[in-house]
Amino acid sequence: MKSRKLEYSNHIARLLSCEKCPKMVGNPVHGCVPSSRIISLGQAPGVHEERFGRPFAYTAGKTLFGWFNKIGIEEEVFRSKVNMSAVCRCFPGKAKSGDRKPDAEEVKNCSEFLEFEVRFHKPELLIPIGKLAIDQLFECGKYKLEDVIGRSFSRELYGIRLDWVPLPHPSGLNVWNHTEIGKKLIQRALDTLKNHPVIREEFFL
Repeated sequence: MKSRKLEYSNHIARLLSCEKCPKMVGNPVHGCVPSSRIISLGQAPGVHEERFGRPFAYTAGKTLFGWFNKIGIEEEVFRSKVNMSAVCRCFPGKAKSGDRKPDAEEVKNCSEFLEFEVRFHKPELLIPIGKLAIDQLFECGKYKLEDVIGRSFSRELYGIRLDWVPLPHPSGLNVWNHTEIGKKLIQRALDTLKNHPVIREEFFL
């Protein structure tokens, strides 16, 4: 038990001290927990997340946790039970519209942290949030959100077999979320999550 706690503590220390990507802004942000059967995978922190010290802590988070609240999962309970990972753990900076998309090297640099968390927790369910996160899981080439949102998938990731149920990014800039098909498929995805065995066991039993 002590060695596992030490392994986890060392992971957090490595993550928080990482300086591999010179174009990233600010310091790493994490939402890790010592034990979890579920991992959520965001894209990257926004400009406000470092100040709050946790992912999805600002407006996109209000939308995200509003979605989960619809199926009976409160924000603080979610944060206590789900290892909240991200494709990149630092704020990428601003682009002309919204936040800059991390480049391939930055994604690769940060992947060691996700790999550790998947191998460490051996999750039964992973929830990618946003296209960059979905890209890390989807194995069939190009896709539209309509092809993946509202569906459940299964694959092996870093040697661990897991289910994954994607959500679109909850950013206010994501107009797809407000379309009729978007609203319908988001609700279907939430229902799929609520009915997943590990969600039922962790949040409702």
